[in-house]
Amino acid sequence: MPIVRCLPDSCSIEMSESDTILDALVAEEIPHTHVCGGNAYCSTCRVMILEGNQHCSPPTSVEKALAKKLDFPVHIRLACQTRISGDVSIRRLVLNDEDIDIVDSQMSVGFIGRQRSVGILSARIRGTTNFDEANFPYDIIYVMSRYFHRMDKVIGEYGGVINNYTGWRLMALFGTEDDDRVPERSVWAGLEMLKALQELNSDLSKLSYNPLNLSIGVHYGTAIILPVSCSAGMQRITALGRAIEVVGRVESANRKLGSELLVSNSIYKRLPQPPVIHRHGEIDVTKKGTKYPVFEVIQMVGDPPEKPEKTTEQNTPLGQRIAAFMQKFGRSR
Repeated sequence: MPIVRCLPDSCSIEMSESDTILDALVAEEIPHTHVCGGNAYCSTCRVMILEGNQHCSPPTSVEKALAKKLDFPVHIRLACQTRISGDVSIRRLVLNDEDIDIVDSQMSVGFIGRQRSVGILSARIRGTTNFDEANFPYDIIYVMSRYFHRMDKVIGEYGGVINNYTGWRLMALFGTEDDDRVPERSVWAGLEMLKALQELNSDLSKLSYNPLNLSIGVHYGTAIILPVSCSAGMQRITALGRAIEVVGRVESANRKLGSELLVSNSIYKRLPQPPVIHRHGEIDVTKKGTKYPVFEVIQMVGDPPEKPEKTTEQNTPLGQRIAAFMQKFGRSR
């Protein structure tokens, strides 16, 4: 009989080829999580195949659907759907309530984390050194609430998502979902943000508020996109990697060039038509002083990309998502 070696439990279990890995773990009283009862609706029984992947049964239709939704690599399998014909080593991945919360976050966002090429936009309000000292708290709340609301709307309309707010800065990602027009969307969004700021400043001037100045940098590069669960139940994503550092340097170069919107060469060369450029310069991207071109874009050429359709799936509670998944794929097993 084939043997499954299980970590972190450091045990070996003989199992029948007709049983699933979950069946074998439960029979040995190993507390392996399976929130949906072992029906491939929740992914909490997921395991990592360390050795013997060739001895695992092919994924069932429901496992394929869930693996595609969450972007599982080939060595992550559902214990409730996997049978073995030879010896296999596995690591259990969902061990406690914290792991279940993380799975909930991944189900909400729609993936477990991935590395992909994305458009990254960094924006900072300039001239804020004494902003909080020269204004009453209510004034700051009034101005900044309207600023963030309008920027979020523009970014969302071009398929982006704001994933980070830090003081006067925000960062947005474009291309967390498959989209071949990511460079365009990110630059169009930057230009529309500047227009939205002009409109906001017009409204603020009527109330005797000083105008805001915006500095934007846009870069295209590879980043690790990771879902993060907040304590209030909200789901966010964060991005990790060198591309995040580069976009910060692109944005900071606006001060030196006297520009408002700079794009990296990585963005510029991917645009379908050359945009209207006002100024250009170079930034250091390594400690050795390697130079990297940046361009001030003042106008795009051609029509803007179509605005993506919005989905409400990410705001749906885990229980409802599992029920919907069961209804959609339950008959295909």
